Order: sequence, then C-alpha cells, then structure tokens
Amino acid sequence: MKRTRYFLIVLFSFLGLTSFSQGEFIVEIDRTTGSYIKTGPLINGINTVYYDFRALNENDGVFMFASSTPSKRLFSIDVSNDAIISNPLYDNLVEFEYSNSANLLYGLLKDDANNVKYLASINTSTAVATTIGDPISGSSTFQGKSAINQSGNTYTFICPPNLLYSINTNNGNIFSNPALQLSSNETIVNICYSNSSGILYGLLIDNTIQKHFLISINISTGVITRIGSGGSIFGANGSSTIDEQNQQYICLYSSSTMGGYGVATIDIATGNILHNNLVTTFSTSDNFINVEYDNIQSKLYSMHWDNLIEPLGINSITQYSDIKFFPNPFTTQTVLQTDRHLQDATLTLYNSLGQQVRQVSNISGLTATLHRDNLPSGLYYLQLTQDNQTIATDKLVITDK
Repeated sequence: MKRTRYFLIVLFSFLGLTSFSQGEFIVEIDRTTGSYIKTGPLINGINTVYYDFRALNENDGVFMFASSTPSKRLFSIDVSNDAIISNPLYDNLVEFEYSNSANLLYGLLKDDANNVKYLASINTSTAVATTIGDPISGSSTFQGKSAINQSGNTYTFICPPNLLYSINTNNGNIFSNPALQLSSNETIVNICYSNSSGILYGLLIDNTIQKHFLISINISTGVITRIGSGGSIFGANGSSTIDEQNQQYICLYSSSTMGGYGVATIDIATGNILHNNLVTTFSTSDNFINVEYDNIQSKLYSMHWDNLIEPLGINSITQYSDIKFFPNPFTTQTVLQTDRHLQDATLTLYNSLGQQVRQVSNISGLTATLHRDNLPSGLYYLQLTQDNQTIATDKLVITDK
C-alpha cells in the first residue's frame, strides 16, 4: 500500500497559544534512517499501554496491543489507517504472540489465586481466552520476554528466575523448561524466533564489559551462544522482531546515551550491526515501544506515544465558520474558500517544527490560492489573520501523490 499522507505532528508552540492532547499512534519506522511516519490518526481511548504486550497479524495487517489506562483493553488496529477493529476489555492476560500460520493470538492466562498460569488462545474480538493444556505452576511474575515459533508450534517465555519455558501450542504440553545458562553479569534484553530456521535468538548485555551480543538459545538446555564480537551497548530494555527474508534481528530500545529511542538491525549470521539509528522525534516526552516486522509487506511497525501540543483552536474556526481549503491533502496548490468577505487578510503557513515557511498577504474576497512551490510533503499548520487578530487556524497536508 502506498503512503499518501505523512502525519508529522510534533511538540511546538504556536505564537504562544497552545492546547494539549496526548495519545498513541501506530508508526512505520525506516530502520535504515530512523525516520518514521504515522500510519493514521490518534487511536482514541488510550492513555497508556503495557510494554511489550503486542503482536502482529501479518495476514490481515492488524497490530494488537494491550492498554492499561483508562481501562484494560485488547486493541486490534488496522495498520493502514489506525482504525480500531476491536478493543474488548480483558483481564489477567500477558505475553501476546500471534501465529500467522495458525491465525491465532496466544498468550498466558494468569491465575494469581492458585499461583499458576496457562497457555491460552485468545479471541481478539471478545478477549475470551481458551486455555490449552494443564496449568503451569510457579510465580505469575513475568519478564515481558516471549516468542513464538510458528512452524514448530512452540510458544516460549522466560519466567523468573531465568527459567525458559517452551510449550506446544497444539496441546499445551511443556517439552522443556531449563534454567538459562547466564552468568551474574549477563542480562537477556529480549528474545525472538526465526520462523524459517526455528532458532530462538535474543539480545544479551554483558554488564562487565558494557557490550551487547546477539545470541542463539538452545531451548532444550538453556545454553547460550554469542554470535559475533558484540558492539556498543544499546539499552537495558526494548523489544525485538525478525526480518525473515534477510535474516536480520531488529531491536527497538531506549538509550540515555543517544538521548532517545534507537532502532538497531543486526545480521543474524555474523552478529554485525547493519544499522543503528536514533528514531527521529521532536520531544523528550515522546517514546517508541512494541516493535513488529511485517514480513509480508516488508514494513517495521511500532507504537509511538506522542506528547502533542497543537495550535490553539486547530480544529475550530473562531469567526469564519465556513472556511475551508480544497483540496486537502494537496500536491500542487489548494484554494482557501470562505463565506465571509476577507479584507487585507494574511495567510501564514508553519511547518511541523513551528517554523514559518510561507506567508500570503493582502488577501481580499472569498477565495485565495496557496501554491506548494518547493515545500516538502508533510503536515503544516495554517493561521489566517485580519486586523491583527487570528480569525482561523487549520491543518494542511502536502503529498507527493
């Protein structure tokens, strides 16, 4: 699907007049540059989400995640436009993984009263969980590290203290649960299966030498094998996914050293870092979590919390109720149309950084034309003034197609 809209809404002040809104977006990240675009508008009904409780249905282009406030809901979002497909209430479900071969969402159902958990398949429309197999005893505390081998029908998760459980998704039988062979200075940040090879990979941090390593993990023995010579430390958290065609491990992480969120691509065969970039953002309040790679569309998706400040009244008109721009989005030019006669008005255009990029003065009458000229594609904010008063604000989107 071709992207025709680039929503780059950012934190900035508009002539000292601001209003606040916040929320989650699904974004598509270019891992080679760190740039991103929002796949659609703000997803309504969310304040915060659970870290790393996410999955991707590649067959239908549906991104799934769990919100924590204002209510615990299992969201299914169309990645092409951020439309909410379903968002039922749920409880006691963690560690989501989607099997594209079985077309099923899996997770762990917690029974805190009995200190056990179950592997379960989850109906994404209703959030009803169907348990598979016998209960798994032990702590209901989780590390946010799980993976699914779709070809091998294997669901794997790490349970404190560093026990690696692997479960058959058909019958719920545990076929291995070794202790991970970790030293006291080693920490596993995240894990992910390569479904083409059936091998479980992960990212390990050696805290003694302050380096990270791509690792393979033997799910039967818990033995860890470092791949390559390691590299500069990424971050102490993050989520991962795999580009199956190119056999590349992709990690999204936060880093105080880089001053934001980074996305790294590692060659699985050698452990070499192919790309490592700061994800482009405009505010320290923004964040990026829950990465998933769509191997059908060859696109990398993530969730982006946007701590957004928009111009005052950006979705409203202060005096001219029927003002509009057509077309919007536009590629070459757009026409301002209003039901009130303008007299020596000024039209000012700002880019997503709040910088003035165009001004049209001496506007009189019912229409005015704004030409794109050399303006790049993206989202722009517009202010219409007359007699030293702001009479309207609006958003304009410029596209290349």
